[in-house]
Formats: sequence, structure tokens, C-alpha cells
Amino acid sequence: MGKTNVEVRDHAWFALVDAEHCRLLCCCLTRQGTQHVDEYGRFENTLPEAEHARPMGQDGMTHDIEEEERRFGAQIVDWLGRQARKHKIDRLVIFAPPRMLGVLRKASSGLLAGHLKELEGNLMRLDAGQLAQHPMVRQLVATTHSR
Repeated sequence: MGKTNVEVRDHAWFALVDAEHCRLLCCCLTRQGTQHVDEYGRFENTLPEAEHARPMGQDGMTHDIEEEERRFGAQIVDWLGRQARKHKIDRLVIFAPPRMLGVLRKASSGLLAGHLKELEGNLMRLDAGQLAQHPMVRQLVATTHSR
């Protein structure tokens, strides 16, 4: 993990988040005009699964699961904040399923305002090479390059 020796012109920082993982990545446009993605870190949900969960509503969610999501969301926000300072990230786009975006919005108290973008599909399992070719990631660098 971490920066390789690929020479870059433009880059875009992004995070992939789901209920169990968070990955911090940077996509760069190389001198040759190709996209290159490096992973700068990952954060895993280490909270224990609830042994006793009481049904909460018709959607099948339980109080324990909802509380675990809130705690993990707060940990993600804290971790991403530290990573943003460490890597001097001025703009971070977060891709997450709609439910996780809601959790992150509540946990961030506005800290992530303007950085949330909804993910359609699951990019979490893609490796760096696959992410570099994904249209949503390619668009991030194109948008950054046009500023």
C-alpha cells in the first residue's frame, strides 16, 4: 500500500465505505495519460457482532445493528479526518451505499459536507487496477483536472 514511483499530474482522493470496511485511495493521471490508483490505508469494523438483537421495525433492522453502524460510522469519520490531515487532502469523495451514507452524514456533524457521493454497485471488492478503469473513478480525475 502507498504511493508508487509513478509520476503524476492530477489526482483525486476517494474512500470506499461499506458496513464493514473503509479504504482510502488516490487516483492519479500519469504523464502517459493513464489512470493509476494507489491504496493509502484501510479501516475495518472490529466491533463484535451482537449476540442478542431485538427487532426494531418492519425493515428487519435491530437496535444493536443500528448502534454498531453508528459507532463504526463515527470511527470512519475520525479515521478519514486523521488521514486527510496526514496526506494533506483538500477534497475527498466518499463512495458508499445509500444506507451507509446516511450513517456517515449523522456521524460527521457536517465534517463531511460536500464530500459524500452515492455509490451504485459495490466497488469495495475491486482491486486498484480495476478501480483505475471504473467510470466513476475515471470521472473523479477528469473533474479534478478540469478545475
